[in-house]
Amino acid sequence: MSIFEQLSTNKGTVSSALGKTLAQKVLQEGQTEILMECLALSSFDASKPASKQIRSGAAKVVEIVAEKRPELVAHHLESLLPALSVSEPQTRWMIIRVMGFCAHLNPSIAQKAIAYAEKYLDKKEDGLCLASSADLFLGDYGALSPQAAQEIFPLIEYSLDTVITNEQDWLMEALFNLYRNLDAAGQETARKFAQRWQYFPRKTTQQRARAILNLQ
Repeated sequence: MSIFEQLSTNKGTVSSALGKTLAQKVLQEGQTEILMECLALSSFDASKPASKQIRSGAAKVVEIVAEKRPELVAHHLESLLPALSVSEPQTRWMIIRVMGFCAHLNPSIAQKAIAYAEKYLDKKEDGLCLASSADLFLGDYGALSPQAAQEIFPLIEYSLDTVITNEQDWLMEALFNLYRNLDAAGQETARKFAQRWQYFPRKTTQQRARAILNLQ
Protein backbone atom coordinates (compact mmCIF):
# COMPACT_ATOMS: atom_id res chain seq x y z
CA MET A 1 0.00 0.00 0.00
CA SER A 2 1.38 3.41 -0.99
CA ILE A 3 1.91 6.24 1.50
CA PHE A 4 -1.02 8.09 -0.08
CA GLU A 5 -3.29 5.08 0.38
CA GLN A 6 -2.19 4.59 3.98
CA LEU A 7 -2.89 8.22 4.82
CA SER A 8 -6.19 8.13 2.94
CA THR A 9 -7.52 5.37 5.17
CA ASN A 10 -6.02 6.72 8.36
CA LYS A 11 -8.81 7.91 10.65
CA GLY A 12 -6.76 8.33 13.80
CA THR A 13 -5.59 11.52 15.49
CA VAL A 14 -2.58 13.52 14.34
CA SER A 15 -0.42 11.63 16.83
CA SER A 16 -1.52 8.29 15.41
CA ALA A 17 0.67 5.23 15.29
CA LEU A 18 0.78 5.47 11.50
CA GLY A 19 2.47 8.87 11.47
CA LYS A 20 5.00 7.78 14.06
CA THR A 21 5.70 4.55 12.23
CA LEU A 22 6.28 6.29 8.91
CA ALA A 23 8.54 8.87 10.53
CA GLN A 24 10.62 6.16 12.17
CA LYS A 25 11.12 4.52 8.78
CA VAL A 26 12.66 7.79 7.62
CA LEU A 27 14.74 8.35 10.74
CA GLN A 28 15.89 4.82 11.49
CA GLU A 29 15.82 3.11 8.10
CA GLY A 30 16.72 6.04 5.86
CA GLN A 31 13.58 5.76 3.73
CA THR A 32 13.68 9.40 2.69
CA GLU A 33 11.26 8.76 -0.17
CA ILE A 34 8.54 8.61 2.51
CA LEU A 35 9.51 12.08 3.66
CA MET A 36 9.48 13.42 0.10
CA GLU A 37 5.96 12.13 -0.45
CA CYS A 38 4.74 13.51 2.87
CA LEU A 39 6.23 16.92 2.09
CA ALA A 40 4.10 17.04 -1.05
CA LEU A 41 0.99 15.67 0.64
CA SER A 42 1.03 18.22 3.46
CA SER A 43 -0.90 20.60 1.20
CA PHE A 44 -2.63 17.99 -0.99
CA ASP A 45 -6.07 19.14 -2.21
CA ALA A 46 -5.69 22.15 0.05
CA SER A 47 -9.20 23.46 -0.63
CA LYS A 48 -10.95 20.15 0.12
CA PRO A 49 -11.84 19.40 3.76
CA ALA A 50 -12.34 15.74 2.90
CA SER A 51 -8.59 15.36 2.36
CA LYS A 52 -7.62 16.72 5.76
CA GLN A 53 -6.57 13.34 7.14
CA ILE A 54 -4.08 12.99 4.28
CA ARG A 55 -2.62 16.45 4.89
CA SER A 56 -2.49 16.17 8.68
CA GLY A 57 -1.08 12.64 8.56
CA ALA A 58 1.64 13.73 6.17
CA ALA A 59 2.36 16.83 8.27
CA LYS A 60 2.81 14.65 11.35
CA VAL A 61 5.53 12.67 9.61
CA VAL A 62 7.28 15.85 8.50
CA GLU A 63 7.05 17.34 12.00
CA ILE A 64 8.59 14.30 13.70
CA VAL A 65 11.42 14.12 11.18
CA ALA A 66 12.07 17.88 11.37
CA GLU A 67 12.35 17.80 15.14
CA LYS A 68 14.91 14.97 15.09
CA ARG A 69 16.69 15.62 11.79
CA PRO A 70 15.96 19.19 10.66
CA GLU A 71 18.62 18.97 7.96
CA LEU A 72 16.40 16.51 6.08
CA VAL A 73 13.56 19.03 5.88
CA ALA A 74 15.16 22.48 5.93
CA HIS A 75 15.77 22.75 2.18
CA HIS A 76 12.10 21.98 1.52
CA LEU A 77 10.53 24.67 3.69
CA GLU A 78 9.34 26.74 0.76
CA SER A 79 7.29 23.84 -0.55
CA LEU A 80 5.60 23.64 2.86
CA LEU A 81 4.41 27.26 2.94
CA PRO A 82 1.04 26.42 1.28
CA ALA A 83 0.31 24.01 4.13
CA LEU A 84 0.19 26.99 6.49
CA SER A 85 -3.06 28.09 4.83
CA VAL A 86 -5.04 24.84 4.72
CA SER A 87 -8.40 24.70 6.48
CA GLU A 88 -7.66 22.27 9.30
CA PRO A 89 -5.67 23.61 12.25
CA GLN A 90 -3.88 20.30 12.83
CA THR A 91 -1.80 20.61 9.68
CA ARG A 92 -1.12 24.28 10.26
CA TRP A 93 0.12 23.84 13.82
CA MET A 94 2.47 21.03 12.83
CA ILE A 95 3.93 22.84 9.84
CA ILE A 96 4.52 26.07 11.79
CA ARG A 97 6.48 23.94 14.27
CA VAL A 98 8.49 22.54 11.37
CA MET A 99 9.37 26.10 10.39
CA GLY A 100 10.74 26.64 13.89
CA PHE A 101 12.68 23.39 14.02
CA CYS A 102 14.37 24.26 10.72
CA ALA A 103 14.71 28.03 11.13
CA HIS A 104 18.43 27.90 11.95
CA LEU A 105 19.12 26.04 8.71
CA ASN A 106 16.87 28.06 6.40
CA PRO A 107 16.11 31.41 8.06
CA SER A 108 15.07 33.23 4.89
CA ILE A 109 12.15 30.86 4.28
CA ALA A 110 11.31 30.49 7.96
CA GLN A 111 10.96 34.26 8.05
CA LYS A 112 8.06 33.96 5.61
CA ALA A 113 6.16 31.98 8.25
CA ILE A 114 6.08 34.97 10.62
CA ALA A 115 3.09 36.42 8.81
CA TYR A 116 1.21 33.16 9.32
CA ALA A 117 2.09 33.10 13.01
CA GLU A 118 0.67 36.60 13.29
CA LYS A 119 -2.62 35.41 11.77
CA TYR A 120 -2.80 32.44 14.13
CA LEU A 121 -2.24 34.65 17.17
CA ASP A 122 -4.85 37.11 15.95
CA LYS A 123 -7.39 34.26 16.01
CA LYS A 124 -6.62 32.48 19.23
CA GLU A 125 -10.21 31.25 19.35
CA ASP A 126 -9.07 28.61 16.85
CA GLY A 127 -7.49 26.82 19.80
CA LEU A 128 -4.52 26.46 22.09
CA CYS A 129 -2.57 24.08 19.86
CA LEU A 130 -2.42 26.56 17.00
CA ALA A 131 -1.64 29.56 19.21
CA SER A 132 1.00 27.73 21.23
CA SER A 133 2.65 26.38 18.08
CA ALA A 134 2.85 29.94 16.76
CA ASP A 135 4.41 31.06 20.06
CA LEU A 136 6.99 28.28 19.93
CA PHE A 137 7.84 29.06 16.32
CA LEU A 138 8.44 32.70 17.21
CA GLY A 139 10.69 31.59 20.06
CA ASP A 140 12.71 29.39 17.74
CA TYR A 141 13.03 32.14 15.17
CA GLY A 142 13.90 34.77 17.75
CA ALA A 143 16.64 32.52 19.10
CA LEU A 144 18.56 32.94 15.84
CA SER A 145 19.93 36.41 16.55
CA PRO A 146 19.21 39.72 18.31
CA GLN A 147 17.89 41.03 14.99
CA ALA A 148 15.50 38.10 14.65
CA ALA A 149 14.34 38.52 18.24
CA GLN A 150 13.66 42.21 17.65
CA GLU A 151 11.68 41.34 14.52
CA ILE A 152 9.27 38.96 16.24
CA PHE A 153 9.10 40.42 19.74
CA PRO A 154 6.08 42.67 19.03
CA LEU A 155 4.12 39.51 18.21
CA ILE A 156 5.32 37.85 21.39
CA GLU A 157 4.26 40.91 23.38
CA TYR A 158 0.82 40.79 21.75
CA SER A 159 0.54 37.13 22.70
CA LEU A 160 1.59 37.87 26.28
CA ASP A 161 -1.19 40.45 26.48
CA THR A 162 -3.83 38.11 25.05
CA VAL A 163 -2.82 34.84 26.72
CA ILE A 164 -5.52 32.16 26.67
CA THR A 165 -5.99 29.25 29.07
CA ASN A 166 -2.82 27.15 29.41
CA GLU A 167 -0.93 29.14 26.78
CA GLN A 168 1.45 30.55 29.39
CA ASP A 169 3.65 27.42 29.44
CA TRP A 170 4.40 27.67 25.74
CA LEU A 171 4.93 31.40 25.88
CA MET A 172 7.49 30.94 28.64
CA GLU A 173 9.22 28.23 26.64
CA ALA A 174 9.44 30.65 23.72
CA LEU A 175 10.69 33.44 25.97
CA PHE A 176 13.34 31.17 27.47
CA ASN A 177 14.64 30.28 24.00
CA LEU A 178 14.99 33.86 22.78
CA TYR A 179 15.78 35.56 26.11
CA ARG A 180 19.51 36.07 25.51
CA ASN A 181 18.77 37.84 22.23
CA LEU A 182 16.44 40.38 23.84
CA ASP A 183 17.42 43.87 24.88
CA ALA A 184 17.06 44.95 28.52
CA ALA A 185 13.44 46.02 28.07
CA GLY A 186 12.52 42.74 26.41
CA GLN A 187 14.20 40.72 29.13
CA GLU A 188 12.30 42.70 31.75
CA THR A 189 9.05 41.94 29.95
CA ALA A 190 9.93 38.23 29.97
CA ARG A 191 10.78 38.30 33.66
CA LYS A 192 7.55 40.08 34.58
CA PHE A 193 5.55 37.47 32.68
CA ALA A 194 7.43 34.68 34.49
CA GLN A 195 6.81 36.36 37.83
CA ARG A 196 3.11 36.46 37.02
CA TRP A 197 3.02 32.67 36.70
CA GLN A 198 5.69 31.46 39.13
CA TYR A 199 3.15 30.38 41.76
CA PHE A 200 0.64 28.83 39.38
CA PRO A 201 -0.55 25.45 40.81
CA ARG A 202 0.81 23.36 37.93
CA LYS A 203 4.44 22.35 38.54
CA THR A 204 5.43 22.52 34.87
CA THR A 205 4.33 26.15 34.80
CA GLN A 206 6.33 26.92 37.93
CA GLN A 207 9.40 25.22 36.44
CA ARG A 208 9.22 27.25 33.24
CA ALA A 209 8.78 30.47 35.20
CA ARG A 210 11.76 29.70 37.43
CA ALA A 211 13.91 28.82 34.42
CA ILE A 212 13.39 32.34 33.06
CA LEU A 213 13.86 34.00 36.45
CA ASN A 214 17.15 32.13 36.92
CA LEU A 215 18.59 33.47 33.66
CA GLN A 216 21.33 36.06 34.05
